Amino acid sequence: MAIGVDSSRWKPRRLQGTPAATVRNLVGIGILSVGVVCGLIFHNIDATKNLRKAVETLYEDPIEEVERKQMIAAGLPNRSGDQIRKAMKEAERPDLPYK
Repeated sequence: MAIGVDSSRWKPRRLQGTPAATVRNLVGIGILSVGVVCGLIFHNIDATKNLRKAVETLYEDPIEEVERKQMIAAGLPNRSGDQIRKAMKEAERPDLPYK
C-alpha cells in the first residue's frame, strides 16, 4: 500500500458487519412480522368469516376432477363424469337380462 492512504474508509468487500446488513435484517424481520400479523388477523377475526369461506372454494377440486383422480388411482380407463353417471344409470335399469 501507498504511504499516506487511509484504508479504513475503503468500501467493504462484504455486506456482513455493515450498517446496510443491519438495515437489511430489520426490513426482513419487519416484512415477516407484518405477514404473520396479517395472517393471524385473517384467520381469527369474525369479520373475515365470509371471505375465508369464499377463499376455501379455491382450494377444493370440482367433482369431475375428484372422479378423474379416483379413476386414475383405480387404474380404470379414463372416462368423464357424465359417462360414469350414464353407466350407473344403465346398471340400475330393471329390464336388463342379468337383473
